[in-house]
Amino acid sequence: MNNTLIILLPLLGFFINGVWHLIASSKGKKVSPFASGTIATLAMAGSFALALTQFLKLRAMPVESRLIEETLFQWMKLGGLSVDFALRFDSLSAVFTLVITGVGTLIHLYSVGYMSDEENIAKYFSYLNFFCFMMLNLVLGATLPHVFLGWEGVGLASYLLIGFWYKEMPNVLAGQKAFIMNRIGDLGFLIAMFIGFKFAGTLDLLEIQKAVLSPHVVTVFGLLIFFACTGKSAQIPLFTWLPDAMAGPTPVSALIHAATMVTSGIYLLARLNPIIAASDIVLSTIAIVGGLTALVAAIIACFQSDLKKVLAYSTVSQLGFMFMACGVGAFQVGVFHVMTHAFFKALLFLAAGSVIHALHGEQNIFEMGGLRKKLPLTFITFTAGWAAILGLPPFSGFFSKDEIIYETLVSHHGNKIIFGLAIISAALTAFYMTRLYLLVFFGNARMDKKKFDHAHESPWVMGAPLAVLATLSLVGGWFGAPVSLDHGAAEVSEISPHLIMFVSVVIATLGAGLAFFKYSKNTKVEKTTDVFGIDRIYGVAFGRGLQKLSSGAAKYVEEWVVQRIIQVSAALVDLSGNMIKVLQVGSAQAYLMMIVLAVVAIFAWFFLGAGIYGNF
Repeated sequence: MNNTLIILLPLLGFFINGVWHLIASSKGKKVSPFASGTIATLAMAGSFALALTQFLKLRAMPVESRLIEETLFQWMKLGGLSVDFALRFDSLSAVFTLVITGVGTLIHLYSVGYMSDEENIAKYFSYLNFFCFMMLNLVLGATLPHVFLGWEGVGLASYLLIGFWYKEMPNVLAGQKAFIMNRIGDLGFLIAMFIGFKFAGTLDLLEIQKAVLSPHVVTVFGLLIFFACTGKSAQIPLFTWLPDAMAGPTPVSALIHAATMVTSGIYLLARLNPIIAASDIVLSTIAIVGGLTALVAAIIACFQSDLKKVLAYSTVSQLGFMFMACGVGAFQVGVFHVMTHAFFKALLFLAAGSVIHALHGEQNIFEMGGLRKKLPLTFITFTAGWAAILGLPPFSGFFSKDEIIYETLVSHHGNKIIFGLAIISAALTAFYMTRLYLLVFFGNARMDKKKFDHAHESPWVMGAPLAVLATLSLVGGWFGAPVSLDHGAAEVSEISPHLIMFVSVVIATLGAGLAFFKYSKNTKVEKTTDVFGIDRIYGVAFGRGLQKLSSGAAKYVEEWVVQRIIQVSAALVDLSGNMIKVLQVGSAQAYLMMIVLAVVAIFAWFFLGAGIYGNF
């Protein structure tokens, strides 16, 4: 029953706040931010407590039988297809459930302070709870349709949250962009589901993992699943929606685009790892795309001036690291980085929100500076997140990120190219994060003096989540890889992991040192640029290109083909009508004569022609 309650509590919070918002808005009243936030936060805290209880039960079981399953009802039965609505809590889903509910609780609590002036606060918290409800369905679902339900649900919730401030057109467009690009990837999920049922005869995740499939089916199925993951987890070519999604409130950025939704692609690959690992083509594709995404996003991040967009491209890059791990077969390391990344990236986003809150909405890092003394708690906690993402010991990122770099070199599916992409991306990460760190907290204040004087530390309801996440960013790596999925674990190698760790730390130090050398004194404003012009390319190819295709279709296909077919059809109908009209003389005697002649013709054919043409 605990599995069921884990997903029902956020649903209850969504329902209560949603109904409250509808009633209050119909009467022109405002909902209390504290009361609404308390309901939503308690729902998530209760779900986290239940998830922790289930995790402890799981740990007490023998390793080979660690599974807690609850079947609620038979969902659908069509011919040979039978799908139960079942919740499956195992080692993999436990990690994601604890991250969703644990980090989610902290972000809900933070939102109580950050969104305190919001008019539609109950609607905001209902959306947050709805998102968590759908995300929990995604990671606890026992079948592909159930996972797809959560998959689509978080897409809808993210659309609602990204465009929450819908009165500003850029926010609306950002929500639409996220929704559409996710739908493109979701087509791959649907087709993969059809193929899975066709060749495995089932949609149950455990049964699909055990199914014996031909190499061609495995390759097609795996590539389609990965294509779906590129949408949700923002990989090339479907990654440009995530930086634009920063248009939503900062806690939304922390929840959806740092800790939960964007890692759902990693969950799906890890869940289906026996099939994914069975195809070298699929693994190579995942590793190369992940490596290129990590590199491209890191380069773009170096040229951003918006505080949240730097972190957004950083998220894309870190997701690339996770995909590199899965691509070399080290699924367990990819999941490990999901956990540590949830800690330090949620921390970085919330600390960024604290800075934005203190500066009354300012997000340009060249309009900041000297904030370490004005915002001491934010500075200390941001420092922990900065050290973790750089991979400095003993912070959490040091363990997971360096393990990924090691696996790219020594794993059976790893190679020097993927290793090189990982090393360069790590160096760039250190550069742009140190650049951000220096421009925000060090040097002289570059904003208006009045704004600087009024800057103050956030209230405890925002500070407490920062402190907890900073602690997790410090000690989270000591938990070790939370789940064993060793289909591509590193083989015995002559290369020492300690050597790779040393190289990784040196690379991070050099990247940070270069940023320090450039930005410790030089604070000249840099123009934001999309280095590769990817959005412009998409605009030409799919924006103007589709418009020209549509206008061409309207002119040539519509006018020359469709209209001609309609005209010919009309002419044929008119001709047949005129021919039949000849017989319509309006005389009963004539109609009777026609009937007699028809009967005579039928009998004549029957008696005279049936023997020739066969039996009647």
